[in-house]
Amino acid sequence: MESKQQQAVPKFEWDFDVPDTPFWKGIDMRIARNFITCYEPDKLERIPFDEKSSLPEPDKLTFLLNELKSNLAAQQAAAAPEKLHQTNPVAWRRLLLGIETMYKYLDMPKEEAETIRIMLSATEGDARVPWLNMLADLEVRNGNFTEAEALAREVLPWMQTHEKLGRDSPQAMGTTRTLIKSMWKQGGKKTDEARRVVGETQVLIDNMGTSKFAKYQSEEKQMLRELVDVLEGENGAKGE
Repeated sequence: MESKQQQAVPKFEWDFDVPDTPFWKGIDMRIARNFITCYEPDKLERIPFDEKSSLPEPDKLTFLLNELKSNLAAQQAAAAPEKLHQTNPVAWRRLLLGIETMYKYLDMPKEEAETIRIMLSATEGDARVPWLNMLADLEVRNGNFTEAEALAREVLPWMQTHEKLGRDSPQAMGTTRTLIKSMWKQGGKKTDEARRVVGETQVLIDNMGTSKFAKYQSEEKQMLRELVDVLEGENGAKGE
């Protein structure tokens, strides 16, 4: 029987249980979620996961990417002469998110960037925010730290004030880490500013125990600590 504390742990719409099958073993939750949510259960059952369960992870991701591309092409053909993003924007966004995710984890930044830009070119208003956030993350990984900082600063206030999110939500925390890294990597006064944001974020995490996002507290603390350790280590290696 679950304890009252276990029963009280909330499950948010972005939480996802990875299937307990050989294919998905060890696969990041975001990869599984962003693939599986593109399919109805009956169509998901037709995908030959069992045949691919012994593949190394990069090959599994390539398999998933190809499945998503085929799905997108089929839905685009069915929507013609209309555009899929107009006839079924939800399915279109989910498929592009799945494709972007596979490109990210396969370390294919050019293809990832193109996917993000396709989405941004056909998206307006608040629907653009998650994709701007992905672009900020990509810019950091590409070493474009000034651009990444500008994007993170654009996205963060929206996340911090969103009714479903807030300052200590996983989404806002992730963008804060992007901001910290993008500033730290610029050096000089920007690194000092990044250290200040680290301190503010540590206080925020310490106070998460009474927040609706309390279940993420330990994970957020670890991710921030690991980020700072990496950044401090790089500074040490440079003799700064």
